[in-house]
Amino acid sequence: MAQNQQPIFQTKPQEHLVQIPLNIERDSTTLINQTGNSNRKQNHWPTIILSIIFVIVGQTIAKLLENFYYDKINRSEYNENRQNDGIWTQALLQTVGFPLLLLPFIILTKKHNHHEPPVTYHYKSLAIIYICIGIIMSVQGRLAAMGKLDIPFGVFTLIYTTQLFFTPLFARFINKIKFNRWVVISLIFAIITGALTLSSSFGGEPDEAEQNYPSGSWAALFAGVCFALLLCNIQNVLDNYIFKRTESTVRKPSFASVFEVLIFSSLVATIISVVGLLIAGEQDDLKREMNEFSKGKGSYVMAMVGQAVSWQVYWVGIVGLIFSVSSVLSNVISVITWPIVSVLVVIFFNYMDDEFDVFKGIALITAVLSAAAYFFRLHKENRDSFVMPN
Repeated sequence: MAQNQQPIFQTKPQEHLVQIPLNIERDSTTLINQTGNSNRKQNHWPTIILSIIFVIVGQTIAKLLENFYYDKINRSEYNENRQNDGIWTQALLQTVGFPLLLLPFIILTKKHNHHEPPVTYHYKSLAIIYICIGIIMSVQGRLAAMGKLDIPFGVFTLIYTTQLFFTPLFARFINKIKFNRWVVISLIFAIITGALTLSSSFGGEPDEAEQNYPSGSWAALFAGVCFALLLCNIQNVLDNYIFKRTESTVRKPSFASVFEVLIFSSLVATIISVVGLLIAGEQDDLKREMNEFSKGKGSYVMAMVGQAVSWQVYWVGIVGLIFSVSSVLSNVISVITWPIVSVLVVIFFNYMDDEFDVFKGIALITAVLSAAAYFFRLHKENRDSFVMPN
């Protein structure tokens, strides 16, 4: 009897040891591939760096062009009936440029499309999920655009920063992410960074007669909630659907999955925004704005096209960070970019009472500290991952 039981006690611990690293990788979102494929580690840091560059460049240019747009459409001449003109247009600009992603998506898909295991169960589920993500994207864009036009930009920024509270909360329950002290420290510095950008100016900021605190405050709050929910749901799609395609192969997950998520979700969001734009009659506003744009029709078209392109660069970076690490890091990098935008607005636009003050300076410092804390956590996990298998 003792000899017959011997193999049982030998095999049980081995199965247990195989499963523990996989659970740690998926729950803590370490540098190790969440599907258990160690090949993903090789391209991890380059992908992170490239994605961060996309977020900074995309968001900065998009925000500067948005300020340029509002500054040159003579918004001061608007009456209260035109208070929320263009909110569907701004939501549309965030997603309408998705056809630009088709070429890199096709190239990367063809490059990694060999030895794909047959998968039949996930297409219907993915279609439903992409529709849901697209709805959240369009709602978030509209709410953010409305909030900025109803309340002072400093108040909007403070409320919108609450996304840094909601993202870790959703990530804990949706993505099963566990947090250590370095992530908490990074989030604290990111929250301080977002809050300190309250002194920033915005070209479409309403005057006292136009301010609508109830609607603007709720719009800013729910825009932050939607953005946090959007990031966590994108990570859920990557973890539980797209990455599973490569679990039975030796291939690492391709960056093409980033473009896949964006293309199909943005298609849905674009359709919703176009329908909303037509129902609101904003197509007539676009014609009037183009004709009355103080810098001419050509500058108006370039500002709008530039925003559409820049937002796509931004989204590739955001989803790229989710692909590489987690929704939490993606949100942190997005928020700590705000001080860069606020400083550049001071440089390129001459808004009244807007200058490089102590708040903007401290915000830049806390942004660096937030990024440093998260990167130290990633470096530590990367180092520990080489020791873990032993």
